[in-house]
Amino acid sequence: MIRNLPAFALVAALGAAVWVIADAFRDRAQLRADLAAAEDEIAAKAAALERAAETARIHRAHLDRAADEARRWDAISNELQLMEGRDAPLSPLLAATADRLFRSGE
Repeated sequence: MIRNLPAFALVAALGAAVWVIADAFRDRAQLRADLAAAEDEIAAKAAALERAAETARIHRAHLDRAADEARRWDAISNELQLMEGRDAPLSPLLAATADRLFRSGE
């Protein structure tokens, strides 16, 4: 038995080496699978982020248009308030239209 001890030790060492190498290959395969899953998740998150950025851009454009429209209405309102109390003559077109409207009622 002692005579076969170096052979047993060699077989045990080779078995351990094979086991370590096989375990390393399994770990590598698992790491590749994890990497592929992480890349897929990153791609999905990037697509969602891109959609969110596009939605935000559209929303900002809508808010800008609404703000512009509110400013225009404020300007019109201010102009009408400034015109109150003024006796400005009607334009010729409006005067003719008013005359026709009021004469047709007679």
